[in-house]
This record gives sequence, structure tokens and C-alpha cells, in this order.
Amino acid sequence: MTLQSSGQIKFSEINTEFGRTSTTSNTSLEDLSDGTVATINTVNDSGDRPDGSAPHAISEFYSYDHDAVAANASFGTWSDTTIRFLGSSPGDGYQNHGVTTSALTDASGTMAVTNSVTSGTAKATVKVAISNSGDPGGATSNAFAGGTSNSGSGYEGISSNAAIGSVTFSGSVTAYVRFAMLPHSNVAEASNRTMSFTNNNTTDTNMTCFVSVSSFGQEFCVAEWVPVNCKDYYKHISELKVGDMVMSYNFETNSVEEVEILKIEKPRHDDLVIYRFEDEEDVIYSHTEDGKNIATSSRGLAITKDHPIYKADGTMVCVDPVKAKELYDLDSEEIKKGDEIRFMDKIRKVERYLYSPDETETYTILTKNNNFYAGGVLVHSEIT
Repeated sequence: MTLQSSGQIKFSEINTEFGRTSTTSNTSLEDLSDGTVATINTVNDSGDRPDGSAPHAISEFYSYDHDAVAANASFGTWSDTTIRFLGSSPGDGYQNHGVTTSALTDASGTMAVTNSVTSGTAKATVKVAISNSGDPGGATSNAFAGGTSNSGSGYEGISSNAAIGSVTFSGSVTAYVRFAMLPHSNVAEASNRTMSFTNNNTTDTNMTCFVSVSSFGQEFCVAEWVPVNCKDYYKHISELKVGDMVMSYNFETNSVEEVEILKIEKPRHDDLVIYRFEDEEDVIYSHTEDGKNIATSSRGLAITKDHPIYKADGTMVCVDPVKAKELYDLDSEEIKKGDEIRFMDKIRKVERYLYSPDETETYTILTKNNNFYAGGVLVHSEIT
């Protein structure tokens, strides 16, 4: 049992705490204090155990517990429990994810990270960087340079890593974690992985990582993972309802404006097309759905092949203008490499487009301008 925290302590009580006979003869305070009798249990706080140095004092044994056992670490809920990398194709460059955090208690030592593939076949390279003081930062090259901000570990593999860098955690502390992904050079994939983090005898498996890499070679909607542009932020379609405000373009006033959602439709489609643009930036955002915190890093605009988007001059373009005219009576042109497309912040050229055959939840939004911004791109509403 733990020795008292104040008052008189007897040698017999210290002997008993060490598991010795209380009347052990020739008891020496020095031998008790410096580990000669028994190794001092350093699980006790430094103020609750003898320091081992002369001059020795019996008061150094206040609150000492020779049988104290270190508490195992406890992980808090990750700020993002689902990590998604979407929109890349084989041979693309690296893709970063935003930082995710967990508040640990009773942490001790380094962090181990492993992963197990629960569906699909993992082909892309996924690496992780960790810090105990702030965002370690994104990768800066296909070789996974970066991840060293705030004394971060740098990017390391996750197949079976017993310690990510030399970053250590102690007591109550926040773990800051960043993932980066590099697609396989020529193989597509759709895989799920369970991420396991281990610190001080505790393993947390409450995070999953989904990687979708589509090979490109097509009704009229935007893939659910492409976020809607709202004023100063993105929102996932699941977070929006009729009456909410989104960003749109008014061709009468030639200005971007915030408008009300008049209607939302959410069909399922397969054979979407993914547009890729020059100088495009990955869209990183988070949302909560079905009680899960989902963080997404998306690349490009995934949309049905007959869904028009707008060029800089206001002309509508899509992969299948014949179908857009037949089904929706919309006049559009066939999209071409080099077409200048209207984004919220600038004009970007079409670099290429790819076909994604997987069935996907999609959406479209009706506004008074018959258009809205999705993933930064101005798209037609295609409903009335």
C-alpha cells in the first residue's frame, strides 16, 4: 500500500512497503533510497519517490508506492475517423490529406502505426507523419519529403512500423497525424484499410483509410465526394438542404453570388467522368455523416458525362453534348483539352479527363441561376 503523504514514517513501514520484514535489522536509509535494497519504482512521480542522491531523507518516501503500475495510454476520438483519397489516377503525383488529431492521456514513448487491408487490393503507397506539438505539414514531393514541421517525424511507411520517427509522447498530449498517398504507376485500386496506432500498451483501431485510384480512358450529376462551395468554406452534400445558401454565378451581373438552394436530387450513377485541370489544387475538407467524422482529399471534378460545366466565356461543355441536348434540352459543346474552365477563384485549362466505372452516389442542386460551384468548378444545375 502507498506510504502516507505527511507526518511520521517509520523504517518498519518502509520495509513493509518493500516487501521485507518490518523488523529487518541494520536497515540503512541510504540502502533503501539508492536502490540497494530494491530498485526504486519510477512509475511514481519524481516528488513521490527518493531521488537516490545524498543527503538522503526519510521524507522522500512520502506517497511512495513500491507496487505502482504505469497506467496504459488512452486515445481520444480522432478528429477524423475516416480518411479518403479520391480522384487520382495511376501515375499521378502525391496527394496530401489534412491533419487529424487525437488527445492522449497517460501516453509514454513513441507511436507505432500499422495498417490492415479490409477490402480491395492496396497498390498505392500511403505514408504518415506525426508530431506531438502541431501539424507536421504535407508531403512536398513524390519521394514523401516534408512532414517535419513542429518537430514532426517526416513521412514513413505504415505496413508495420514500430516507431514513427523519434517523436515521443508523454502524459496528456495531442497527437497530430498527416497522411500522404502516391498512386501506383499503372494500377488502379479501390481499397479500405484499418489504421492501428499503438502507444504505451494501448492500440487504437478507430480510423479507416479509403483510397480510390481510377483508370481513365460516364446521367447528369456530381459525385457525392465533390464538395459544394459555400461562402468561405466547403460543405458535403449530406450537410445541405433546401433553403441553405451556396455559391453560384449570375451571368446577368457577371458576378459570383450566394444563392438559396431550391431543390436537391441525389441519384446513383456509374461511368462518371473525372476532369483534371492544369494548376489544380486538391480539395481537403471534413464532414460528419452517420456519426463518423470523415475527412476527404479529392482531386479533379467527378461528374456524369452529360453534365455541362462552364467555360470562361459562358459556353457550356461536356463529354456527351448530344445526350445533354436529348435529355435536358441543353446546348453544349464537346469538352476538349485546353478548354478554359470557370473556377470560383480563377480560370483553369482542362488537362484531361478519365472514366470511372464504379457506381457512385451523386447529386445536383437547383438555384435561381441554374448553376452552382462544386469543387471550385461552375456546373449547370441540369434540373428544373
